[in-house]
Amino acid sequence: MTKNQDVYRKQLLYRIHTNSLYKEIKRNHAWQDWLELRFGVESSKDLSIGELNLALDILLGNVPDRLDFKPDTLGRNLVANARIDANKSSKKQSGEADKKISRKQFNLIAAKAAELNMDEFSLMKFIAKQTRVLVPKIDLLPKIRQGDATKIITGLEKIIKFKKDKEVKR
Repeated sequence: MTKNQDVYRKQLLYRIHTNSLYKEIKRNHAWQDWLELRFGVESSKDLSIGELNLALDILLGNVPDRLDFKPDTLGRNLVANARIDANKSSKKQSGEADKKISRKQFNLIAAKAAELNMDEFSLMKFIAKQTRVLVPKIDLLPKIRQGDATKIITGLEKIIKFKKDKEVKR
Protein backbone atom coordinates (compact mmCIF):
# COMPACT_ATOMS: atom_id res chain seq x y z
CA MET A 1 0.00 0.00 0.00
CA THR A 2 1.42 3.36 -0.98
CA LYS A 3 1.68 6.28 1.40
CA ASN A 4 -1.16 8.08 -0.42
CA GLN A 5 -3.39 5.01 -0.20
CA ASP A 6 -2.68 4.75 3.51
CA VAL A 7 -3.58 8.42 4.03
CA TYR A 8 -6.77 8.03 1.97
CA ARG A 9 -7.71 4.90 3.94
CA LYS A 10 -7.29 6.77 7.23
CA GLN A 11 -9.45 9.60 5.89
CA LEU A 12 -12.19 7.12 4.99
CA LEU A 13 -12.03 5.55 8.44
CA TYR A 14 -12.29 9.02 10.00
CA ARG A 15 -15.32 9.89 7.86
CA ILE A 16 -17.01 6.60 8.76
CA HIS A 17 -16.32 6.99 12.49
CA THR A 18 -17.67 10.54 12.53
CA ASN A 19 -20.85 9.68 10.61
CA SER A 20 -24.08 10.08 12.62
CA LEU A 21 -25.52 6.72 11.51
CA TYR A 22 -22.26 5.00 12.52
CA LYS A 23 -22.46 6.66 15.94
CA GLU A 24 -26.04 5.44 16.36
CA ILE A 25 -25.11 1.88 15.34
CA LYS A 26 -22.08 1.98 17.65
CA ARG A 27 -24.16 3.34 20.54
CA ASN A 28 -26.46 0.31 20.16
CA HIS A 29 -23.39 -2.01 20.23
CA ALA A 30 -24.23 -3.32 16.75
CA TRP A 31 -21.27 -2.12 14.66
CA GLN A 32 -19.48 -5.49 14.62
CA ASP A 33 -22.72 -7.22 13.61
CA TRP A 34 -23.33 -4.59 10.91
CA LEU A 35 -19.87 -5.21 9.43
CA GLU A 36 -20.14 -9.00 9.78
CA LEU A 37 -23.45 -9.13 7.90
CA ARG A 38 -22.26 -6.97 5.03
CA PHE A 39 -18.54 -7.65 4.67
CA GLY A 40 -17.77 -10.70 6.81
CA VAL A 41 -15.35 -8.86 9.14
CA GLU A 42 -15.63 -7.66 12.72
CA SER A 43 -13.64 -4.45 12.43
CA SER A 44 -13.45 -1.71 9.83
CA LYS A 45 -9.64 -1.90 10.03
CA ASP A 46 -9.87 -5.15 8.04
CA LEU A 47 -11.74 -3.57 5.11
CA SER A 48 -10.10 -2.58 1.84
CA ILE A 49 -10.28 0.96 0.49
CA GLY A 50 -13.08 -0.04 -1.89
CA GLU A 51 -15.06 -1.62 0.92
CA LEU A 52 -14.54 1.44 3.13
CA ASN A 53 -15.88 3.61 0.29
CA LEU A 54 -18.89 1.31 -0.01
CA ALA A 55 -19.52 1.34 3.76
CA LEU A 56 -19.34 5.14 3.78
CA ASP A 57 -21.74 5.35 0.82
CA ILE A 58 -24.19 3.08 2.67
CA LEU A 59 -23.94 5.21 5.81
CA LEU A 60 -24.50 8.38 3.76
CA GLY A 61 -27.45 6.80 1.95
CA ASN A 62 -25.84 7.04 -1.50
CA VAL A 63 -26.02 3.26 -2.06
CA PRO A 64 -28.89 0.94 -1.12
CA ASP A 65 -28.03 -1.19 1.90
CA ARG A 66 -27.93 -4.97 1.46
CA LEU A 67 -26.23 -7.98 3.01
CA ASP A 68 -23.35 -10.23 1.92
CA PHE A 69 -21.25 -8.03 -0.34
CA LYS A 70 -18.55 -9.87 -2.27
CA PRO A 71 -15.28 -9.46 -0.32
CA ASP A 72 -12.45 -7.50 -1.95
CA THR A 73 -9.75 -10.10 -1.30
CA LEU A 74 -6.99 -8.32 -3.20
CA GLY A 75 -7.67 -5.01 -1.46
CA ARG A 76 -7.79 -6.68 1.94
CA ASN A 77 -4.51 -8.39 1.14
CA LEU A 78 -2.93 -4.96 0.57
CA VAL A 79 -4.20 -3.87 3.98
CA ALA A 80 -2.88 -7.02 5.67
CA ASN A 81 0.50 -6.72 3.98
CA ALA A 82 0.74 -3.03 4.89
CA ARG A 83 0.03 -3.93 8.52
CA ILE A 84 2.77 -6.58 8.42
CA ASP A 85 5.22 -4.11 6.83
CA ALA A 86 4.46 -1.53 9.52
CA ASN A 87 5.38 -4.04 12.23
CA LYS A 88 8.91 -4.63 10.91
CA SER A 89 11.27 -3.05 13.40
CA SER A 90 14.80 -3.45 12.04
CA LYS A 91 16.47 -3.65 8.64
CA LYS A 92 17.64 -7.19 9.37
CA GLN A 93 14.13 -8.27 10.27
CA SER A 94 12.79 -6.47 7.22
CA GLY A 95 15.24 -8.22 4.90
CA GLU A 96 14.38 -11.65 6.26
CA ALA A 97 10.66 -11.00 6.13
CA ASP A 98 10.75 -10.04 2.44
CA LYS A 99 12.21 -13.32 1.21
CA LYS A 100 9.73 -15.02 -1.06
CA ILE A 101 8.71 -18.66 -1.02
CA SER A 102 11.20 -21.06 -2.60
CA ARG A 103 10.34 -23.49 -5.41
CA LYS A 104 10.94 -26.37 -2.96
CA GLN A 105 8.42 -24.91 -0.49
CA PHE A 106 5.89 -24.34 -3.27
CA ASN A 107 6.22 -27.95 -4.45
CA LEU A 108 5.98 -29.22 -0.87
CA ILE A 109 2.76 -27.27 -0.27
CA ALA A 110 1.30 -28.60 -3.52
CA ALA A 111 2.29 -32.18 -2.64
CA LYS A 112 0.85 -31.98 0.90
CA ALA A 113 -2.38 -30.46 -0.43
CA ALA A 114 -2.64 -33.23 -3.03
CA GLU A 115 -2.06 -35.84 -0.32
CA LEU A 116 -5.02 -34.35 1.57
CA ASN A 117 -7.13 -34.17 -1.64
CA MET A 118 -7.56 -30.41 -1.21
CA ASP A 119 -8.93 -28.46 -4.14
CA GLU A 120 -7.57 -24.99 -4.92
CA PHE A 121 -10.34 -23.17 -3.01
CA SER A 122 -9.82 -25.31 0.12
CA LEU A 123 -6.07 -24.73 -0.02
CA MET A 124 -6.49 -20.95 -0.42
CA LYS A 125 -8.94 -20.93 2.51
CA PHE A 126 -6.45 -22.91 4.63
CA ILE A 127 -3.63 -20.52 3.66
CA ALA A 128 -5.74 -17.51 4.67
CA LYS A 129 -6.45 -19.08 8.07
CA GLN A 130 -2.81 -20.01 8.67
CA THR A 131 -1.16 -16.79 7.52
CA ARG A 132 -3.92 -14.16 7.53
CA VAL A 133 -2.86 -13.32 3.99
CA LEU A 134 -5.46 -13.73 1.27
CA VAL A 135 -4.13 -15.47 -1.83
CA PRO A 136 -6.88 -15.50 -4.49
CA LYS A 137 -5.23 -18.04 -6.84
CA ILE A 138 -2.59 -20.73 -6.52
CA ASP A 139 -0.60 -18.92 -9.23
CA LEU A 140 0.06 -16.11 -6.73
CA LEU A 141 1.35 -18.47 -4.03
CA PRO A 142 5.03 -17.81 -4.94
CA LYS A 143 4.52 -14.19 -3.81
CA ILE A 144 4.03 -15.10 -0.15
CA ARG A 145 6.89 -14.92 2.33
CA GLN A 146 9.04 -17.85 3.42
CA GLY A 147 7.81 -17.59 7.01
CA ASP A 148 4.22 -17.89 5.82
CA ALA A 149 5.15 -20.87 3.65
CA THR A 150 6.64 -22.57 6.71
CA LYS A 151 3.39 -22.01 8.63
CA ILE A 152 1.39 -23.54 5.77
CA ILE A 153 3.67 -26.57 5.46
CA THR A 154 3.62 -27.17 9.21
CA GLY A 155 -0.16 -26.92 9.29
CA LEU A 156 -0.59 -29.33 6.38
CA GLU A 157 1.84 -31.80 7.97
CA LYS A 158 -0.12 -31.69 11.24
CA ILE A 159 -3.37 -32.42 9.41
CA ILE A 160 -1.76 -35.35 7.58
CA LYS A 161 -0.34 -36.72 10.84
CA PHE A 162 -3.71 -36.32 12.57
CA LYS A 163 -5.50 -38.18 9.77
CA LYS A 164 -2.92 -40.99 9.80
CA ASP A 165 -3.20 -41.34 13.59
CA LYS A 166 -6.98 -41.41 13.27
CA GLU A 167 -6.79 -44.20 10.66
CA VAL A 168 -4.41 -46.25 12.83
CA LYS A 169 -6.86 -46.12 15.76
CA ARG A 170 -9.62 -47.61 13.61
